[in-house]
Amino acid sequence: MTSYYGIFKNKFNKTLVYYPCPKNGNSSVKLFLVKQLKIENNFIFLSDKISESAHKESDFMGKKNLVNFLPSKQPFQKINADIKCCIIRDPVKRFLSAYKNRVLFHKDKEFNGNSIDQILEKLENNLFENKHFLPQSFFLGNDINYYSFYTDLNKIKIFQDKVNDFFGNKIVFPQIQTGGNKFEINLSNLQVNKIKEIYKKDYEMINKKN
Repeated sequence: MTSYYGIFKNKFNKTLVYYPCPKNGNSSVKLFLVKQLKIENNFIFLSDKISESAHKESDFMGKKNLVNFLPSKQPFQKINADIKCCIIRDPVKRFLSAYKNRVLFHKDKEFNGNSIDQILEKLENNLFENKHFLPQSFFLGNDINYYSFYTDLNKIKIFQDKVNDFFGNKIVFPQIQTGGNKFEINLSNLQVNKIKEIYKKDYEMINKKN
C-alpha cells in the first residue's frame, strides 16, 4: 500500500511534510495549514456542530469538507522532504479522546454503542475496526527521531511557532474537533493498564526521543 502526504514548499524552496495521526489534533492542523496557504475560505468544518454520522451534502454549501484536506488514516511511509513533523500524545489521553469524540459524539458505525471494556477487548485481539484507535506508531513509525521536529499535543505552541517560521506567518493554532469533551469518564486502574499494554509500542516510540 502506498501512502500519500501533502508536501508544502515555502518561498525558499524548502519542503515540509506533516504526518497526520488521528486524535492528535489532526483536524486542527488541517485548519492551521489551509490558513497558512490562504485557502481556508474553500473549506468548511461542521464536525463540532453536527455529528459526522448526520452530515448531509447540502450542509457544506458547496465548500469542501476540511476533514478531507489531507489523507489521514494511512500507514507510515518515509518521505523525502527537508522538514518532517508530527504531533504525539499520551496514549491514555488519546484513547479517551477517541472514545468520547468518535464513539459517544460522532457515533462512528465502527464501535458504535460499545462500552470501553468492549472496545478494549477488541483492541486486545487486534481488531482495530475504527482506525482512530490504531496505535500512533502505525501512522508515525517506530522512531520519533526520524522527525525534524515533533511536539506533544499539550505543547502545541512549539508546533505552531515552527510551522509559522517555515511559512513566514504568525497564525494562531486553532482548536477544533472538540465534540465529546463534555463527557466525563473515569477509567479504572485495570482499564488504564490495558490501554498501556495495547499501546506499548507507542510508549516505546515516544521514549526513543533524543
